[in-house]
Amino acid sequence: MCQMNAKEKEVIYLTAVIELLRSMVNHELMAVVGEDSHKNVQFKTMTHQQLFFIALVDFLSQTDAKAPVPPIPYLGALRAISNTPSFDVNNSVAGLKAAVDAFTGWLQQEIAVETWLSSIDIQANIRITRYLLLKITGNLSKHNTLRSVGVAEELQHLLDKIGHSVELYQAMLIQEDIYEKFHDDVCAYHASTIAEFINGLYWGIQNYLKPEYVRSYTPEGNESPRYNFLYPEGLKHPYAKTCYWNLMNQVRSGPIFEPFTVTEHLKGNY
Repeated sequence: MCQMNAKEKEVIYLTAVIELLRSMVNHELMAVVGEDSHKNVQFKTMTHQQLFFIALVDFLSQTDAKAPVPPIPYLGALRAISNTPSFDVNNSVAGLKAAVDAFTGWLQQEIAVETWLSSIDIQANIRITRYLLLKITGNLSKHNTLRSVGVAEELQHLLDKIGHSVELYQAMLIQEDIYEKFHDDVCAYHASTIAEFINGLYWGIQNYLKPEYVRSYTPEGNESPRYNFLYPEGLKHPYAKTCYWNLMNQVRSGPIFEPFTVTEHLKGNY
């Protein structure tokens, strides 16, 4: 496959990112309830909550090395785009940059989680970044013990940092205790806040690309429902052109939820 330019890569990354964001924040998984700045998210079932965190760990992961664009974490791709945007008009990228910075900063913060590890009879005050906690939770949601040895190794390291040296098999045994605490307690508490961040990223992309959509959108006639998009200069690769069409249609439909702010009562712990 031929080399792509920066604009083509950006279009491909943004198309994939929006697909992931829509898989996390949608009416099938959740409802946003409450008034003004005191909203929260309610999942339809515990299974829907689990699906939310599985999709989230994919979003926090790196793109496939065999994809037609360089491998990079999706959030890292958004950061790179917000720093060197191809479609910025009158600083339309500002909201996206702010949303990326806010979520990245929140993920990088280290928290303390008091956890009873009944399988090995240890009470541990685990110190962990929110990013790593969410990665561990998502991976444990997807895989059983024998498919999550890498998670066990991470738990070994976390326990070793606070003075608890355990064998690998012991770290494998505590995964159920860890999942119960991380998923059912910490992640459930932060789910509404994470949904607010994800929705903010989506709106950041929407507002960034809206001027490009206005430039590109071309209806075929006053009474015809058909329309075209005028490709921007420099967009030549056929895969990128298909992604561009999909991307403009994503902008045309817009985010599923309006912007919302979660109550501060769900932001004080962990």
